[in-house]
Amino acid sequence: MLGALENLLLPALRETLGATQDLQGGPATAPAQGDSRVALHATRLRRPRTAPDSDTAPIRDPASLGWQGTLASDAAHPLDFPLPTEAIGELAEVQSPPGRILSAGDAYLLDGRTLRFFRAAPGLVVARTRGARSAGYRERSEGRIDLELRVWAKDRDSIDTLLARSLQTVLSAFESINVIDLTDAAPGFGLRMTRLHLELKDITRHFDAAAPTWLLGVARCRLRGELELALTLGAPEEEGRIADVEIHLHGPSNAN
Repeated sequence: MLGALENLLLPALRETLGATQDLQGGPATAPAQGDSRVALHATRLRRPRTAPDSDTAPIRDPASLGWQGTLASDAAHPLDFPLPTEAIGELAEVQSPPGRILSAGDAYLLDGRTLRFFRAAPGLVVARTRGARSAGYRERSEGRIDLELRVWAKDRDSIDTLLARSLQTVLSAFESINVIDLTDAAPGFGLRMTRLHLELKDITRHFDAAAPTWLLGVARCRLRGELELALTLGAPEEEGRIADVEIHLHGPSNAN
């Protein structure tokens, strides 16, 4: 699930650093050969501990059925993106490119079951719908993800240059990214973060203890936001209902 964040940022890093730069996502070690390596690693997701009655305690709401997927444009009208028949319920959200929620009315107009864009979509178009109530729940809370940029190189100038360029790219990316879907196990389970804010925690530089011939520079960042966990278990259980009520009136009995 943390790999979703890495995969969202790696294309921007690749564009910045070039096709020949050794670039990896996830846990990485010093390279066996070459001049340098850059690695992006989302190390941990956590929720702060809060008292049950605190203002920041998790909020649990009913779950709802829905659909999420990538839309294809109409071949005859490339600015139109019809919703498929399996997209049950009402349109809840549109992302383009993935990671950027678009505002209805500014980027597109919903005409019946078709999204009509005012201009070419900036990337893949992903839609989410929300339908009838479901068994399960939707829980919202504060969330944090620790993110590390690691750079191995033979000299300090290379470390500083690669780390600075990589850090600038990641920080800049979050000027446009406002949602991260951490899992694609829809429709049964969803984990995402919204209202994102990325901050730099610290930067260190030292020889790698596991590979002493390599200098290692690390920039540690923390991503804060609202974590949303959705567990959808299908149609809700039927509740018992009173079918009818019979009232029998009895008059007072006559005593002899």
